[in-house]
Amino acid sequence: MTDSRGSASVLALGVGLALLLVGLGFQSVGAAAVARHRAGLAADLAALSGALHVAEGASAACVRAAALAAENGATLTECTTTGTHVIVTTAVPPTGPAALIGRATATAHAGPVIPPVRPP
Repeated sequence: MTDSRGSASVLALGVGLALLLVGLGFQSVGAAAVARHRAGLAADLAALSGALHVAEGASAACVRAAALAAENGATLTECTTTGTHVIVTTAVPPTGPAALIGRATATAHAGPVIPPVRPP
């Protein structure tokens, strides 16, 4: 007959470690999803803000877009203007272990749907 005293402790430790790793995985996926949504929100708001200021010039539009992205916890990584349209890309780092993977990014476009009417 073998001595199996303490084997339940080892088994419980293994199960606990497995549950910890699964929980860590779910936390990482959740943190990445939250970062992606925060990047999308910041990009949408930054593009709208830039479009409001595009009449003042491309640099003014991008400066305002960068400021609004920063207010929402994001970094403006790219800003281009074409006429009255603004295209911005923002990045947000996820929290926790998901930060090792990289930043979540999002791109948004804002501008008038109908081109401005020019007087005859």
